[in-house]
Amino acid sequence: MNKARAAAVIAGLIICPALCAAAEQNPAARPTPPKPASLPHHAVNYRFLQRKITFGQATLSEVRQALTDHDTGKITNTLHALYSMRWHRGVIHLLYDMWDLKKEKYPELAWDILDKAPARIALASTICRIQITGTGKYLQYIRAYENDKNEFNRAQVVIALGLNGDAADVDYIKKMADGDNVYVAQSAITALSLVGHKKASDAMIDLWFKYRGTPRGNLIQELLRQAYNLTPHEKKVTADTKKD
Repeated sequence: MNKARAAAVIAGLIICPALCAAAEQNPAARPTPPKPASLPHHAVNYRFLQRKITFGQATLSEVRQALTDHDTGKITNTLHALYSMRWHRGVIHLLYDMWDLKKEKYPELAWDILDKAPARIALASTICRIQITGTGKYLQYIRAYENDKNEFNRAQVVIALGLNGDAADVDYIKKMADGDNVYVAQSAITALSLVGHKKASDAMIDLWFKYRGTPRGNLIQELLRQAYNLTPHEKKVTADTKKD
């Protein structure tokens, strides 16, 4: 799955637990100014800003403006989308400063959200994707929430691990995809589609056989097609043929 598609999946599917639950129950329900006073809060178009960020077209001022939103879902979406802004040196500095909680440098940001999970899980994920090596402390922070009671935190964990792309995390992600919490399960299914490894696609096929004919099974089938160009029943036929 390409990065633009990944960003779209995260923004469109993962962030809203109520929507995810509704979709499982009923399939039919289914991209700063340094002084924020220069633009009144009510005049900020966060959707427009996030779109610019997602496509790597935002200025540093616009990135900072987007991070003044006090909606947790929008903030986590923005933090994931900032991967597309990795070319901008100022954004890179901002990411690390947010991790180090340098609140005095950016007093206008929504620190009441940014200084804790789930936002810091999304932030750690984006830093891992940009930094690639020496990411141990960020992955440690992410994994510390693997069994957190908060469903939003667990959903961010599976997405972060999916984007990290380590096959060693597939078993945990698969377990979450097979769980009772619809929001976390749908997040985990999406995470498996982001891993980009045969172990992840095999896990999705296993889950599809369990949930085929249900909204969860339909989601698995669609993401298998998009991410791995696989159709599970075809793989089953191929496997049976080899056994014969």
